[in-house]
Amino acid sequence: MVPYRVALVFSLVGGAPRFVYQSGLSTVDRRSAFGSWCESVVQALLPQIEAGGPVSAQQVPEPLRVAWQEYWPETVYLHRLMGHKDQTLGAVLYVCEQPWSSQVEPLMGVLHQAYGLCLQAVRSQPGAWWRAGSQPDGRPRHMTRWVVGTLAALVLALCIPVRQFVVAPAEIISLDTVAVTSPVEGIVAELVAKPNQAVKKGDLLVRLDDTAIRNRLASARQALEVARAEYLAGAHRALVASDKAAETGVLRGRISERSAELAFLQDQLGMLSIRATREGIAVYGQESDWIGRPVGAGQRLMELADPSKLGVQIWVPVADAINLEGGSPLTLLLHADPLHPISARIEQASYQATKSPDGVAAYRVRARMDDGSRLPRLGLRGSAKMDGQWVPLAYFLLRRPLAVMRQWTGI
Repeated sequence: MVPYRVALVFSLVGGAPRFVYQSGLSTVDRRSAFGSWCESVVQALLPQIEAGGPVSAQQVPEPLRVAWQEYWPETVYLHRLMGHKDQTLGAVLYVCEQPWSSQVEPLMGVLHQAYGLCLQAVRSQPGAWWRAGSQPDGRPRHMTRWVVGTLAALVLALCIPVRQFVVAPAEIISLDTVAVTSPVEGIVAELVAKPNQAVKKGDLLVRLDDTAIRNRLASARQALEVARAEYLAGAHRALVASDKAAETGVLRGRISERSAELAFLQDQLGMLSIRATREGIAVYGQESDWIGRPVGAGQRLMELADPSKLGVQIWVPVADAINLEGGSPLTLLLHADPLHPISARIEQASYQATKSPDGVAAYRVRARMDDGSRLPRLGLRGSAKMDGQWVPLAYFLLRRPLAVMRQWTGI
């Protein structure tokens, strides 16, 4: 409607004007030198005008006139924003390059009266908190309420109880296994049972090389024959000379020693063929890892697993460990079939961390599949999701960062 260089909006709070808006700027700083000076000028001019009109530097105290010449021209226009019962809600100051004509003044008075009534109506709406005007410092009040509401909602959301969980690598194992060990020292000659092969009780599993024992057995037989010949010669001498009778007892003992050694080697020869003590699945790595490899007595070669009693073995890294209780639910997702989860329940969790197959310190957890669950193939791998205790969402999100912070700071 009318030309002006810049417009400044002031809000009355407690009878004192507060600089809140300026045309062309998104925000204003009322604590700056210009903002403080503007508030002082408007506070001095408001008592001198009824509704609005031109004002000049001569109407303000002497200390304010010096800066007037720097910021504004000689004449500017100030209009009140008044509501019902002539309540002053604020003011608008216009800085113009040229004075307005006399016909403009009545129109501007009516326009700002309408502005004042609209502003009062908006502020009086009980539900319009997003239009509730400005704070004394010039910041929109709805922004403060929005921030406070957002923070309150965030705090309430952080108190929502959620269930802890951890995801760790898992493997299908048998909960009923028997270790197959070497009964004697020797060298593995042949692995008759192939990996994951079903065997029956009495089937041949492993054959150890018998070359060394057969050579020792042949030597023991020869030594036994020599001991018997020496005994016969000693017995003949004892018949001829009575002082040779004592030698026969020593020679008889040597025969018993050689016989015991021969029987021991024969037993060991029979142990070179290792057979299954029960039905099951032969579980071990590769044949090439064992062929020609020397083994000691009691060294584990493979396991016989019962395929009807399958379970899950999980290695939980120490950094991801949570409190796991017996009977807690578990969901297994196999890499071979990720679309069909398998339900299980935790049966046992180790108290002490050990080195996992991946080479990290971890707790070993064993779980039993729920009744009615489909039985996968032994040895399949996947990921297991284990549920823990109910905790606030804030603890769930900040548990790892807090642990790292305490580790680095020692607090």
